[in-house]
Amino acid sequence: MRIFLFGIDGLTFRILDPLMMRGLLPNFQRLQDGGVRSILKSTTPPLTPPAWMSISTGMSPAKHGVYDFWTYEQSEHGPRAHAMTHRRDGKAIWDVLSELGKRVVVANVPVTYPPEPVNGIMLSGYMAPGMQADVTYPKSFKEELLEAVPGYQIDLNPAVESGQAGDPLTETLKMTDERVAMLRLLLQKSWDFFFIVFTGADRIQHVRWREIMAFHARAVAYYQKLDEALELVMGSLRAGDLLVIVSDHGFQGIDRQFYIQEYLYRQGLLRLRDREAHRRAAFRNGVAERMRRVLWAMRLQGVPTFMRRQCYRLGIKALQKEPLIAKLPDLDWVNKHAWLQSVSGDLAGYADIFLDDTLTEDQIGTLAAALQEVRDPETGKPLVAEVHREDAFGTGAFAPRERHLVLIAGENTTMRAETGMKNLWNSCRPYGIHHPDGILYLYGAGVKKGITIDSAHVYDIAPTILSCMGAPLPREIDGRMLAEAFEQIPAKDSRTKEDSRVMQKLKKLAVLE
Repeated sequence: MRIFLFGIDGLTFRILDPLMMRGLLPNFQRLQDGGVRSILKSTTPPLTPPAWMSISTGMSPAKHGVYDFWTYEQSEHGPRAHAMTHRRDGKAIWDVLSELGKRVVVANVPVTYPPEPVNGIMLSGYMAPGMQADVTYPKSFKEELLEAVPGYQIDLNPAVESGQAGDPLTETLKMTDERVAMLRLLLQKSWDFFFIVFTGADRIQHVRWREIMAFHARAVAYYQKLDEALELVMGSLRAGDLLVIVSDHGFQGIDRQFYIQEYLYRQGLLRLRDREAHRRAAFRNGVAERMRRVLWAMRLQGVPTFMRRQCYRLGIKALQKEPLIAKLPDLDWVNKHAWLQSVSGDLAGYADIFLDDTLTEDQIGTLAAALQEVRDPETGKPLVAEVHREDAFGTGAFAPRERHLVLIAGENTTMRAETGMKNLWNSCRPYGIHHPDGILYLYGAGVKKGITIDSAHVYDIAPTILSCMGAPLPREIDGRMLAEAFEQIPAKDSRTKEDSRVMQKLKKLAVLE
């Protein structure tokens, strides 16, 4: 059996279903009619790097070591952030299959830089520095790729991605054309397992949510390009092959923001390095809020965005040369009890609150209960939909040493890490953020037809693929085989884990001899 794993960052049934109802995605409709569909639950929180690594390994963040876009080095002066470009541990699907002699192609999967030696080809994805670096294995494939697709880019420029420069939709359509050209090239190779990720849905949904949900023609064009890429893949499948479609998380639109770091500040749980800066920021933010409301009343909502874009265009060439830099809160890192270290929660609707050793469990429980009581003053809806502790990250060598309180925001709301805000709640121009419910389709050999199964988890993808290919499952795997999606359970590898370890030792001895 060959398996094709087709990944789409941030794809959601909220968009897919209406487009299929309009007859605009015939190949996704083929999946729907001829295969199995399910919601695919993301990691907690639903963030791109840990979710893709859990899809790739079947393991929790505590085992593969990826939690965020950044990894933090702690010091007495506060944390220092470094870009997270590769998992810290855990065998991925392609590692297990390479060891068994299977040919693999891994293309544009996030957090795979530097590329790993595999029995086949690997092209690094999101979080790699760009095509100027050594982003392929073997190195010679980079030259082949650029000869076939001269303008190939791993991802959008950060300024374009954030909507601050250029047009994210135009640039995403261009990037997707390059991605499809890369796909055509790689489909000519020999492979047993093929894994590719398209990232454009996430990029445009963050900044063009309203246009997408209004089904504007240019926004719909992106999903039609995905559908065409899917047709290309389905046309390459043989009898006995399996196609798996996944997204790392879903998406939703929001127009309400809650300043969770400011809330913690007002509760006396953290201090700022410069208290006068907090007062100045509160004044500036109050003026900015009044100006924003005036512009909205005059129907000039786009003016601030336009002005920011002009400023970014002036420095875009310089910006492209800079590495990704994490923005850290300006906290008094010595005097803190509960705080947000990462600002990633805004784009994924969560808050990962770090808890100091000085807090008792009773105090943590009181804080959690108080946050669950917080209501939006405009809608009356609760701020928090889910509350988790650090065990949500799993157990393993990279489980957090400190205690955590992880909050997942309710619908239509996100949480921000700024301080110095006059109001804890704020209305904003609608934009898109992550949601825990991603998508899953299975189609092909042995798969049931036209049914929906109960929610699966990102941890379940790797064990399902490895089981279908008769490969041994790594001992550390957290997911399960999705047997309910198949007419009959595919044949499993008959060797025990002990047998597998013996075989590995024998192989090593053979090499030494």
